[in-house]
Amino acid sequence: MEKQREVYAEWLRIVAAFSVVFQHTVSSAWYDAPVNSLDFFALNFMNSLARFGVGVFIMLSGAFMLSPEYSHPPKKIFTHNLPKILVVLIFWVVVYGVINTVAEGGTALDILSTPALLFTDPATHLWFLYTLAGLYLITPALRVFTEHASKNMVLYVICIFFVFGLAIPTVSHLVSKFTDVDLYRNLGIRGTTTYAGFYLAGFYLSKYGLGQKARHILYVMALVSWVLAFYYSTYVSVMTNKPNEYFFGNFQPTTFLEAAALFCLFRAKYAKQVTTNPRLIRLSACMLGVYLVHPIFLKAFYGLKLTLLGSYPLLTAPVVAVVFFALSLAFVRGLRAIPWVKKII
Repeated sequence: MEKQREVYAEWLRIVAAFSVVFQHTVSSAWYDAPVNSLDFFALNFMNSLARFGVGVFIMLSGAFMLSPEYSHPPKKIFTHNLPKILVVLIFWVVVYGVINTVAEGGTALDILSTPALLFTDPATHLWFLYTLAGLYLITPALRVFTEHASKNMVLYVICIFFVFGLAIPTVSHLVSKFTDVDLYRNLGIRGTTTYAGFYLAGFYLSKYGLGQKARHILYVMALVSWVLAFYYSTYVSVMTNKPNEYFFGNFQPTTFLEAAALFCLFRAKYAKQVTTNPRLIRLSACMLGVYLVHPIFLKAFYGLKLTLLGSYPLLTAPVVAVVFFALSLAFVRGLRAIPWVKKII
């Protein structure tokens, strides 16, 4: 009997992966665009649309790793899940280390020392694997909580994360621009700004969901959040004459609300639907690989001295992002056809 997968999660994984590719495609040109130009305005608009990807990925991990419906005893986590992600991490740290060393004209000794980058300077996007490994480490303890806590208690912890880990630091940052008051020093709870909040939110939204009225409120809040993030980034960038992405960060209320709203939208649309469709399952299974390899194509694009600037980026950026996504997917599909390589992508 073929293994059934939840439809909403398969599609969410694909959308999240594309959003990351799209965001990196746009932001690679966004940093270089003159902030008073139409190019910057267009790129900033697209940049603001695609910041939910990593949050959705972590929520999906929490939905399955923390749910009592799925068997993840400590032994399985420490002998399967954690070693698997560490092998993937080490492999890609070395791969990107070699690529960067060769591109910069490094020596054979530099290439041999690339494993040390695991502890010093790994490729930027690999931070996600470090985060995932850390979340796996605390999963056994969190599962004790999710298996015994009531729905309201789980929601209470998520609210603590949102208010003290996201909202207060953000408000404190804004207030500090106009006064000498440090709200976070007085009201913040250290340690609440953590990806475990996204992880737990994924479990809650997957297991309990939200009622129709609550979902609609969340959708409105996410839309307002996006408008505020786009406006603030554009305004501050123009005022300071340099790109500002403060409100695009993963630990902003805006980003969390957007990720949560998208999660709820897909869960509601595909409520209780499962699939054994091999095409969808294989496509979804490639998304971590797409995340891992897409910077290779970005590097090649800019290595050829190509640019999105001055060429109607509102039109070209989405097209280029689709091309990068398709190339990454084809590359991953090819690698996954090799038996031993499948384990590290």
